[in-house]
Amino acid sequence: MHYVVDSTPGEDVQVLRPFGPPIVKKTMSNEVQALMIDVFERHNQALDNSYFLAGDLKREFTIDANVLTEEQATPLVQLLASGSSELYKAAKDIEWESVRDAITQPHREIVETRLRDMQLSCAVHSCWGNISVAGDWNPMHKHTGMVSGVGYLKLPDDIEDEWQDGDHDPSACMLQFLCGIPAEFNVQGMRVKPRVGDIYFFPAWLQHEVYPFRSKGERWSFSFNTSITNLVPDIGLTPEDKLALSQERDEKRRRS
Repeated sequence: MHYVVDSTPGEDVQVLRPFGPPIVKKTMSNEVQALMIDVFERHNQALDNSYFLAGDLKREFTIDANVLTEEQATPLVQLLASGSSELYKAAKDIEWESVRDAITQPHREIVETRLRDMQLSCAVHSCWGNISVAGDWNPMHKHTGMVSGVGYLKLPDDIEDEWQDGDHDPSACMLQFLCGIPAEFNVQGMRVKPRVGDIYFFPAWLQHEVYPFRSKGERWSFSFNTSITNLVPDIGLTPEDKLALSQERDEKRRRS
């Protein structure tokens, strides 16, 4: 027997998303874009980094003190710390939503207070530039560290035409994320169309690749690895928390 289903969501419907990692998208300031474009224009001063990376690109170079002074690096580091923190908080919020309704009210009050009062510290471990020309590509790979990402500074001259003139499913020059099992009701991949000024933050373990393109010109992007530490507990209860909750529970039982 078949039924015609009304696909309009009812007020009693709640969609849950307990699985899969978040990805944070931000927009770079004009200051950071100008700073990084200047670095790319001086990339010959930078150390080659291609041996340590997965890609088959025209040029991959280290972004460090050879091309950036400490003062110049400050707005970049602030951006990477901000985006990495947003990813950390988003992941913790998703984790919390998956358990918050199944725990006791005192436990919930402790955690929700701490989630509001996070004290996050970010360390930038590495940053590098990528210059691609027609035919260059990055195979499926992951990064080291805790948080990784990519920012876009320049695209090939005619890439919009290449996307429009492609087949029904264009992929040239795009970033592809892959996670999970290919199965019904499960989204396994996410394809990102690069835009100048966009920057993405994602878990370092998340598999991703970059497709080649045919257009003239160059694709400029930079990537990075960071780690985030919360200086106070967040989701998990400490032994002290558990002892206090246990004593509170015992006290309530004695009074009842």
